[in-house]
Amino acid sequence: MREKAAIEELIREYYADTSFGADKRAYDEPLLNHHILERIAAIVNAEKCAAELMAPVYARDKYFFRTCPPPKGNLTEAQLEEVRRFWAPYSFAYRNNPETQRYFTLMSGKFDPSYLSFGLHYLYLRKFWNTIETPFITDKNDYDILFPDVKTPETIFHRINGSYYDASRKFLTDKEALEKCKEYLCEKGKDLILKPAREGEGRGIVFLRRAVPWNDNITAFNDFPSSSDYICQVVIENHASWKYSQCTGLNVARINTMNFTGKPEITSSYLKTAVKDSGIVNMATGAWGILINDDGTLGERAVQTHECKWHYEFPNGEKFAGRKLYNYEKVKDTVLLMARRVAELKAIAWDVAVDSEGDVVLIELNACGGTEEYQVHGIHPYGCREKMKEILDEYLIKKFYYERADWEWDYWEFKNSITICKYAGLKKIVQVPEKLKGKRVTAIRRHAFEGKGLKKLIIPDSVVLLAKNALADCGKECEIHLPPGLQEK
Repeated sequence: MREKAAIEELIREYYADTSFGADKRAYDEPLLNHHILERIAAIVNAEKCAAELMAPVYARDKYFFRTCPPPKGNLTEAQLEEVRRFWAPYSFAYRNNPETQRYFTLMSGKFDPSYLSFGLHYLYLRKFWNTIETPFITDKNDYDILFPDVKTPETIFHRINGSYYDASRKFLTDKEALEKCKEYLCEKGKDLILKPAREGEGRGIVFLRRAVPWNDNITAFNDFPSSSDYICQVVIENHASWKYSQCTGLNVARINTMNFTGKPEITSSYLKTAVKDSGIVNMATGAWGILINDDGTLGERAVQTHECKWHYEFPNGEKFAGRKLYNYEKVKDTVLLMARRVAELKAIAWDVAVDSEGDVVLIELNACGGTEEYQVHGIHPYGCREKMKEILDEYLIKKFYYERADWEWDYWEFKNSITICKYAGLKKIVQVPEKLKGKRVTAIRRHAFEGKGLKKLIIPDSVVLLAKNALADCGKECEIHLPPGLQEK
């Protein structure tokens, strides 16, 4: 009923709109009815798209606050005002929740108005940073092709598109793949891990253990989803300096790199470390995060993000503050080498370890990691507040827009301007408005008047950018009036 009432209101609005023309009855009734229905659909769909644009971001923010116990305390009025001032320029695009800044300020003990939510970072900004589909880059089966000079855990076989291949890409039958598993488990005494090729954060991982009966390993092998691509590798051990407890699970350095200028930089790093025998070291399942200093020494405390807890020693009493990770300089060099090689990804979260032989080992790369584990330490995931502002200015002001529509135009609404996408009216003499929704019309996109059969088109002085072919096919005999000096780009 509410949708019907809204549509009826739109129809009344249409007939009351004097800007359309003096006499709507001049048009054939079927044409007019079709036009009304078409524009109603465009208006409704545009409003729906605008309403849904940031909805996943806000939903993810709410999920974080629901799952992470909030620390006690409040920001001061001066701090709240600084938060409001920092985020005010972006309110057209994104409504910041100051609970984000309160959480990370109280957790870290360091105030920063530019702390940002994971929802904004991962569900909106990432689409600008990593602008192409990258299944090859993020596929674990292809790490050896992308980074042949970087060590990875020994590969037993690849499963790609339903077929098995050994480490050199030689075809294997199902039976041969299983026999290889048996050789490593039963003869060489090595545990194996099956990793989904395009999943991260430990999702979907299965272990084959030499300590369990062979038939149980066969079952685990056969139960792995047959539709999934995955890789089977030998489970590696940490170098002694990287492992300070007796818990199983591989401790890894989670290192964020950012590349906005053509030269990747390491912005933050922490050690994901096991505190229980889970096999998978993941922050969401209880691992602790310890800040890694630039010289490879560990910070003085570890965070358990999802329980809002700080720790200064392991459960068994072992200290970690000030300990130094072996070969960390080589870890940093290796990460930057790899980041330069995959410049398609501007933001990457690397999981890297040093094995028992002292070698740097790539475990996983994630196209844009999280923010929580850094900000709880008071470390900005983008490096600093100034860099954050530069990024937000670019993507929440300059490039952010809502899709809009009215009775004659499809357009993009930016914070301070309007870009015309399409003329959808019925008139043959068209004057592009200088303003829509109170904002200046400054640009016209490609083929905006295509197929409209116009007689006359007037472009106002407010327009400073005409896309290539913006006026193409607007009418064979159309008389076009452009502001002085304005040309298609």
